[in-house]
Amino acid sequence: MSAANRAVTWLAPLLPAFPGLASRDAAALCQFEDKLSGLLDECPVAVPDPDNRSRNLREVRHALGQSGHLALAVPARDGGHGHPATMQVLLQFVCGYHDVNLRDSTGLGHGRLIAVHATPRVRDRWLPRLLAGAVPGIAVTEPHGGSQVHATTTHAIPSGDGTWQVTGTKTWISRLTEAAVFCVFFTTPDGRLTAAAIDARADGLSRRLIAPAGLSGWSWGELGLDSVAVRPCDTLGQPGEGMALLRDHFARYRPLVAATALGAAAAIHDQTTGLLASRCNTGAITRVRDNALITLGRTWAHLNAALLAAVTAHQIAQAGHPAAQAWGCAAKAHGVDAAYQAASELALLAGAAGFTAESRTSITRADLNALLYADGIHDTLYRTAGRDITSLTRTTAADTAMTRIPAMREQRTGAPVPA
Repeated sequence: MSAANRAVTWLAPLLPAFPGLASRDAAALCQFEDKLSGLLDECPVAVPDPDNRSRNLREVRHALGQSGHLALAVPARDGGHGHPATMQVLLQFVCGYHDVNLRDSTGLGHGRLIAVHATPRVRDRWLPRLLAGAVPGIAVTEPHGGSQVHATTTHAIPSGDGTWQVTGTKTWISRLTEAAVFCVFFTTPDGRLTAAAIDARADGLSRRLIAPAGLSGWSWGELGLDSVAVRPCDTLGQPGEGMALLRDHFARYRPLVAATALGAAAAIHDQTTGLLASRCNTGAITRVRDNALITLGRTWAHLNAALLAAVTAHQIAQAGHPAAQAWGCAAKAHGVDAAYQAASELALLAGAAGFTAESRTSITRADLNALLYADGIHDTLYRTAGRDITSLTRTTAADTAMTRIPAMREQRTGAPVPA
C-alpha cells in the first residue's frame, strides 16, 4: 500500500456527520494512525510465520497501551482518555485499514465486560492490565454452535470451599494463547447462564490449536475447562444474567467488527484506485474503462453507507435503545458483507496481481471471509434482527421512539432536553 494512503483521509468527509466529535477527536484520530503506522514499521504483522504475527500483534497493542493510544475512547471512569464512544468505531476502521488482525489493538474489546460488570476486586485486578496492553478473550461458542447459547453445556458444580468448579469445552475461540483473561459463559448448578472472568493461567485450562483459513494473526481453536475454580467475586454481573450481558455486549461490539472490516476494504479500494491511476500515468492504459469506474463508485458508496450504519448502530447501543441488538446484528452482517463484496469486485480490477497468495487483496479477502463467520454467522444475525423487528408492535415502536429520542440527544450534547 502506498505510504500516501491513510484511513483518516477516507474518514475526513464523514467526520462532520458524527455527533459529539470535536476537532480534538479528529486530531487524536490522526495521531493514532501516525503512531500505529510507526509501530507497524517496527513490528510488521503481515509476516508469514504465525508465531511472529502473534508476537508482533501483542507488541503493537502493548506499545499503544504504553503511549495511551489504546485507551483513547475508553471512558475516564475506566482509566481511559474519555473521547466519545463513536471514536472507538473510527479507531477500528483505522486498524482494519492497515490490517484486519489489528482489530484487538485498541480499546477494551471483550474486556468491556470486566470494566462494566465485574466486582470491584476483579475490576481493579484486570482493568490496569488491559489498559497496559494485556489481551482479553471471550469463550461462548461450543461444539453445537455459537448461535445456540441457550444450549450451553459448560457447567458449574458447587465445591466445599464456596467456589464453583467449571467444566466444559469452548470451540472456535480467538486469542487462544494470547489472552490474559477469558470472559467465560457457563451454566450455574441450577442451570442459569452466567459469565465469569477466568485467569488464562488458571489450573484446569487446556488448549488445542486449529489453523484458521483467515484472521490468522491470533491463535484460534478449542479451550477446555476441567474443574476450573470460579470464586463468587469472579462472576460478571449476577448469576443468571449471562444472556442479558451477551446481548448488551455484542450490540456494542459487532459494529466495531463491521468498522474493522470496512476499513480493510477501504484500503483495497484506495490501493486499486491508485493502481488504475498509475497505469494511466505510465501509458499502460489510455483511460479507466467505464465498467471499472462503475465498480469504484458503487463500492465506494456501499462502504461509506455501511460505515455510517455501523456508527449509528454503536450510538443506538450506547443509548440503551431496545432496538440495539437488531441494529448491532444487522450492522455487523451488512458491514462485513459489503466489505467482502467490495474487495471481491475490486480484485477483478487489479488483474492477476490481485490473486497471488501473498497479495494484500487476497489476504484481505480471506480475512473478510472469516469475518462472515466470526462474531455471528450472517444468516443468524439477519434472522435475529428480523425477529427483533417483528416482535415490536407499531404502537410499542412509536412509544419507544418518543421516549428514547430525548435521551439520545441528551447523551450526545450533555445537556437535558426540555419536555
